[in-house]
Amino acid sequence: MSLVVLGLSHHTAPLPLLETMSLDAAGRAALADSLTGRDNLSEAVVVSTCNRTEVYVESQTFHGAVTDIVDALTDVTGVASEELREHLYVHYEDRAIAHAFTVACGLDSMAVGEAQILGQMRTALREGQRSGHVGPALNSLFQQALRVGKRAHTETGIDSVSVSLVEAGLARAERELA
Repeated sequence: MSLVVLGLSHHTAPLPLLETMSLDAAGRAALADSLTGRDNLSEAVVVSTCNRTEVYVESQTFHGAVTDIVDALTDVTGVASEELREHLYVHYEDRAIAHAFTVACGLDSMAVGEAQILGQMRTALREGQRSGHVGPALNSLFQQALRVGKRAHTETGIDSVSVSLVEAGLARAERELA
């Protein structure tokens, strides 16, 4: 079995595409249903925010997982696979785990250190548990990522970075508009 993360974020995709790919609870459920209905994938968690849509899966094979995820994303969002492929990133095994931890800590957020992603990851895990799409592999990954993210926010000053960026942006906007 293999852990695979495939997604797109503000780092890789233009805003209009991110907006199209942003999924509400019903869209996340439909995508997870589509994913776990495929022979190659046994577990799935979908994290979708305004700045990212990521699919975490436990899979039989790497290439099969990538194909299945792209096909499911196309089915659920209506975005052509050719358009998706040029903006996607993929992480496998150890890099997938490291990526989940980085996201949970807010290090990969548009405003570095923002803690909202922890709640979004927690929601994605709960949705996956309730629907039966999460098994032992993804449950373990997300539980540990949430612990790491919480610890990073508790034990470091990372939260102040995003506040500082927002404050700086607001101050600049105020100066420009005055």
